[in-house]
Amino acid sequence: MKVEKPVMGFAWYEASSFDTLRERMPDMSDSYDDWREGAARDVLHHERQGYRVIRITLRPPEFFAWCRSRGISMPGVRERRQFAADGARKVVRAERGVQQKGFSFF
Repeated sequence: MKVEKPVMGFAWYEASSFDTLRERMPDMSDSYDDWREGAARDVLHHERQGYRVIRITLRPPEFFAWCRSRGISMPGVRERRQFAADGARKVVRAERGVQQKGFSFF
């Protein structure tokens, strides 16, 4: 029997939309390059800890629509993590065709 790694959704940003996201969420890193450097370290750390890290790209239109649908007007790190966890959950469900539990998020 194959042992499944725990899954972690990781909010991932594109350089082209980073500034747009940061305008609405000033708690983000000061620059895309700063964020990218830290994110690469974080992903590697979690992979070494045994997680399967799934990068979930956070695009402004879909992320802010997701926030609005939940009544969130001032999103922050918590919401970005939850969005990534939700996205990872969808990826795994699509891969396996079954409902999964036990997701971590970052």
